[in-house]
Amino acid sequence: MMMDLRTIETIRYGTASAVRINLSPNTIAELSERYIAFDTETNGLDPEKDRIVEIGAVIFENGAPTSSFQSYVNPGISIPPEVSALNHITNEMLRAAPSEKDIYPELLGFLGDAAAGKTVICGHVAAFDLSFLCKTLDRLGMPASFRFVDTRQLVTEIPELEHHSLAAAAEYFGIPHENAHHAKEDALTSGRILSRMPERYREQRDL
Repeated sequence: MMMDLRTIETIRYGTASAVRINLSPNTIAELSERYIAFDTETNGLDPEKDRIVEIGAVIFENGAPTSSFQSYVNPGISIPPEVSALNHITNEMLRAAPSEKDIYPELLGFLGDAAAGKTVICGHVAAFDLSFLCKTLDRLGMPASFRFVDTRQLVTEIPELEHHSLAAAAEYFGIPHENAHHAKEDALTSGRILSRMPERYREQRDL
């Protein structure tokens, strides 16, 4: 049985790991300065056997996006038709994409000190994406240690928000969310949701 990636706190595959952190005055101060939003598209739901086919990451500084990274990935295995129908990524697109061994050093270069647990990673159901990332990095012999916050977990604490999907949270905050199921766009949306959280956190503590 697959683990529930919405609630998992710690991810570890060999020398690649990720740990969930909670909001606190210290982490709020950190996130107000800098974080990296991250998202993937995959060819399945199981990080043990499926692979990432698209990567998106966006650096946020002082609550605003400043630079981004996006690439399709040729994982060496095919993408099922039902998955292509959802994310519009085809096997033809993947055949022309960089291989894992070529693209992941570039990604780690973009992520910088986040791979050493210094800059926080965020995502919507972030443990899903980081499980795939950690599994891939371990397979490629690339050690990493991430800290992450999950914007889905954060929006579950908003009483008036009935649904907790990325699209529902974006609509609640009035954040444009176009091109869903594209990694960079979903990362950008998650990062923009997180940018609203420090103020909301402070307001809740002042009540």
